[in-house]
Order: sequence, then structure tokens, then C-alpha cells
Amino acid sequence: MCGINNAYVLVKTSGSAAIDVLDKIRKMEGVKEASGVYGNYDIVVRVESEDVADMVIRKIRTLKGIVDTNTLIVAF
Repeated sequence: MCGINNAYVLVKTSGSAAIDVLDKIRKMEGVKEASGVYGNYDIVVRVESEDVADMVIRKIRTLKGIVDTNTLIVAF
């Protein structure tokens, strides 16, 4: 499956929120993988969903402790 149904979401968290945010993201339907990383972002999430935009806007971005996200739609 490729295209708009698949995306990688880069998540930046505030302070020490990364572990709590990561635990919540891993429990979400449509999340295929989520890992804590070092760098400009704290978490990388692989999403498969019928509506990636809705998943990012209504579920991931609403979590307390998230400062910023960057969504990368899989093209091929």
C-alpha cells in the first residue's frame, strides 16, 4: 500500500514528555511503528490510515506535550 494512506510523522515534544507521548501514540489504531529518536525531532511514527490527515490532526497533534509535527506522505 502506498500513497496517501501511508505516512511518516516526525514529532517534537516539550521537556520530558517524549516517553509519555510515545506510549500514547503506540496505542493508536493505524500506528504501525513508533520510535524515540535523537535529533531535531523526538519521535518518528509510521502511520497507515484511510485518512492520514485526520489521524495526524485529530489524534496525534492533540496529545499534550507535542510542540510540532512534520508529516511525510509516502509517494512510492
